[in-house]
Amino acid sequence: MAPKISVIIPCYNQEKYLGETLKSVKNQTHSSWECIVVDDGSTDNSKAIAKSYCDIDSRFKYIFKENGGLSSARNLGLKYASGKYVQLLDADDLIKPEKFTNQLKDLQGCQISICNYFSFIDGTNDAAPYRYLSPFLSESNYKREIITDWEYRKSIPCHTVLFEKKLVDDYGLSFNEKLPNHEDWVFWVQLFYYSKAIKNNKETFALYRIHKSSMSYEYKLMRKGFLQATKTLQAFFKAENEKALYKASKEKYKEVYDKTSEPFIKKLKSRIYSKFVYVYKLCRKKLNL
Repeated sequence: MAPKISVIIPCYNQEKYLGETLKSVKNQTHSSWECIVVDDGSTDNSKAIAKSYCDIDSRFKYIFKENGGLSSARNLGLKYASGKYVQLLDADDLIKPEKFTNQLKDLQGCQISICNYFSFIDGTNDAAPYRYLSPFLSESNYKREIITDWEYRKSIPCHTVLFEKKLVDDYGLSFNEKLPNHEDWVFWVQLFYYSKAIKNNKETFALYRIHKSSMSYEYKLMRKGFLQATKTLQAFFKAENEKALYKASKEKYKEVYDKTSEPFIKKLKSRIYSKFVYVYKLCRKKLNL
């Protein structure tokens, strides 16, 4: 019997994208799945769009809740998920038809599979410049790398990962609802920590939409959440008596603090401006202006 995959889609006022996202799930070549749309108090037409898919395919499920944020919506989805594996998917992103079929092959020998992704600019098929970092970690040292390399050297969008739900159930894992952001990082670190093995799949099965309303544009909030998340991981590894990983999370805090400090940002802006001026003058010289 084919293993069942639980797709969890949190949704808050995403009527513009939700239909396309649900269609990308429906088009999967692997047919044993359920798709749980968790409506986090939407006030737009998201409910009607989700319901229309539920009406034509019983594998789609719709749950409404009062607005509580992304983490609370994902946690509710995890609670209702009945599949052997879990696929997290945001309501404005897409997955390719062959994703489940291919990544399930990886999971025959491990508990987590990570595929590649393509970042595209909303409304186009164009690649989003400077919005790609490799999602792949060392298969022998991934528990440390996911701490030390996060965001500055590595990035793992949620829909690149397919994982065994047993990890969540056995260790009581959930998304931290107190964090303003970077809750996905904390969740991944804990999930990967308890896993016995991971597999990198170099094929591109996830499509990551970049648009101006993304929360990642709110710099000050992101900085606060990142620092808070590193403190959360320090407490986690201290409780687990994992001295090496506790040390790694302390080092990460210092890196985040240093790289997001005002002096560093001013220095970075100065370098960018200087480079712009250099290129501008070079162009003028070549054009004899």
